[in-house]
Amino acid sequence: MISFDLECSNEHRFEGFFKDYKAFEEQLNNNMITCPICQDSRIKRLFTGCSIQAGSSSSGENGLQLNTETPNLFEMIKKAREYIQNNFENVGKNFAETARAIHYGVEEERNIYGETTGEEVKELLDEGVNVLPIPSIDKLQN
Repeated sequence: MISFDLECSNEHRFEGFFKDYKAFEEQLNNNMITCPICQDSRIKRLFTGCSIQAGSSSSGENGLQLNTETPNLFEMIKKAREYIQNNFENVGKNFAETARAIHYGVEEERNIYGETTGEEVKELLDEGVNVLPIPSIDKLQN
């Protein structure tokens, strides 16, 4: 089941739930979706910042390859974490310190990952150090 933010030509916004993307496309193309406020069938999908699209990839061994037709968020995070662990240097609990050293040119530039606190992430971002926290899916799924 997926949901999309939708808008009619009269700018009424509403949410629609669909079995999958194919079902949404079919209903949209056949004018089967109507605005619950004005019954307008001229509908468009609104793209939001949290929309994630996963397509097939034929990239090489360094690419992210998802094995399912429509992976869920947990599968995508797991693949991203696997890619990072296989291609980045683990600096462990020294992440914030090492990220700063790289940012300020004290250490050579390279891709790293490790552990840090939320407060340290905020401080790094305030300093202009680009970091991206990726959650542990084990904690999220339980």
